[in-house]
Amino acid sequence: MTGPWDDELAELRTRFLREARGRLDDLDRVLEFLARDGADTRALQDLHRGFHGFSGSGTTYGLPVVTALGLEGEKRCAAVGSGPAVASDLTSWREVVVALRREIDSAGTGPVVAAAEPVRGVERPLPSVLVVQEDAAEREGLVRALGQESFAVRAAAGPEAAAASLGARLPDALIVDAAGDQAAAFALVERLRAQPGGDKPVVLVIARHGGVLDRVEAIHCGADGHFTKPIDVNALVRRLRFLLDRESAEAPRILSVEDDRQQAAFLRTVLTSAGCEFRAVDDPARLESELAAFRPDLVLMDVLLPGVSGYDLVRSLRQDERHATLPVIILTTQGELDARIEAARAGGDEHLVKPVSPGLLLATVAARVERGRFLRLLVERDGLTGLLTHTALLERARVVLTKKRRDPSRHAIWVMIDLDRFKAVNDDHGHPTGDQVLVRLAGLLRARLRQADVVGRYGGEEFAVVLEDLTAEDAARLVERLRADFAAIEHRSREGAAFRVSFSAGLAALQDGESVSAWVHAADRALYAAKEAGRNRVVVAPPRAGAATAPSRGTA
Repeated sequence: MTGPWDDELAELRTRFLREARGRLDDLDRVLEFLARDGADTRALQDLHRGFHGFSGSGTTYGLPVVTALGLEGEKRCAAVGSGPAVASDLTSWREVVVALRREIDSAGTGPVVAAAEPVRGVERPLPSVLVVQEDAAEREGLVRALGQESFAVRAAAGPEAAAASLGARLPDALIVDAAGDQAAAFALVERLRAQPGGDKPVVLVIARHGGVLDRVEAIHCGADGHFTKPIDVNALVRRLRFLLDRESAEAPRILSVEDDRQQAAFLRTVLTSAGCEFRAVDDPARLESELAAFRPDLVLMDVLLPGVSGYDLVRSLRQDERHATLPVIILTTQGELDARIEAARAGGDEHLVKPVSPGLLLATVAARVERGRFLRLLVERDGLTGLLTHTALLERARVVLTKKRRDPSRHAIWVMIDLDRFKAVNDDHGHPTGDQVLVRLAGLLRARLRQADVVGRYGGEEFAVVLEDLTAEDAARLVERLRADFAAIEHRSREGAAFRVSFSAGLAALQDGESVSAWVHAADRALYAAKEAGRNRVVVAPPRAGAATAPSRGTA
């Protein structure tokens, strides 16, 4: 099988063979240093890394003997350790270098064969959901809950009615109740999957029991998720949104910590061919700054690095709570059990042995990125509204601040939103109804704002939005429309009482040299002015002179 990277790998193979001779010359010079001083620690480390470069790349370019010889050189270096090297060590290393040179000189230019699937899909329109539920009350409740989350929902009273509607247009998601006629429900899922394009929709099955065998049976018929009654609607919506968003999610960002240029070029070729964004860092000292600037979805960590072990770098990552859920794949030429144990103890999520096939690399990266993103969603998203939490919101704001410092011409607006007289809603209609109002506002913000806009629940009945590349005037017009749209929504309590709720908003443009806390504080003061002026209105903060540092609630 072939892959989309074949031409580029062929070019990399040619470059590898051309540069390999110079790298072998470097190994000869290192051996000369060791002949004069067998205890030269720097030379021993350089020799080990030199062999490591060949062992990690040979098979990638159709040269398995080069990999085997590189591994043999590494093994002999490990046996010597920190030295001193004696004459017999030098003789054995020279034999490996000679064999490597002979193999490189005789290498042909055969093709590089690999296979894999791209990591990311294509964007799709706004999500439509087909709910299949025989019980009218449960069907109505689920349709209402999904509608408040800004899904386009249609319903069917059973699998037979749903099957008739599948021919017109396939939904983006199918939620089917299998608690009654399980055979008919599973047959509906199988019928969907058999249609052209039927592999695309997300399928969630609702059942009366949630045992392992029930879940396995649902998976076998083509379901992506399995929920039991009574339904946790928040969990269902969270899973549904994640499964839908993964199709239109931004390209996975992969950061490689690798000092071998050939290996880094190979990783870049394979991963970018599958739609990933790729960045390599060859100096471990730059890892922290690259993590902050690139915000990777996954880290590929080499073990043998200048001045530090990759295992120790992974341990340092795991000590920082910001990177607790960041997937790390450790790449090493060592396939022994001890190496795998060391990778697990350090905190690595996977252990791949170099040279790794493109297919295995992409499959592992795709699986780990998807799981990592879901874990991050659970950590960073508010359980009720599905919006960013307070902490995650401020983290995104700091990224916007960094962009502003790099390019002062950029516009960024902080919008602080607070529901008017929300305590009266809870007092008059109960907290469950109040929660539905919060969900309704969250759904409106999610539906009307751009995908790139940062939207979060700041706390309680307060929400915050970060709008980039809009002036304060344009942002004010946008928020004013949102205010009018939300004020026109009719809410109903569990007892059926109808009522409306409004919100007030304060906007502040990010000033040059301003801190996040000062920026938020300015929007907060504008929100207070809107409340003082009678509520249900939008107020824009005036420009601030200089870089203010006034504290704001919860941002210090």
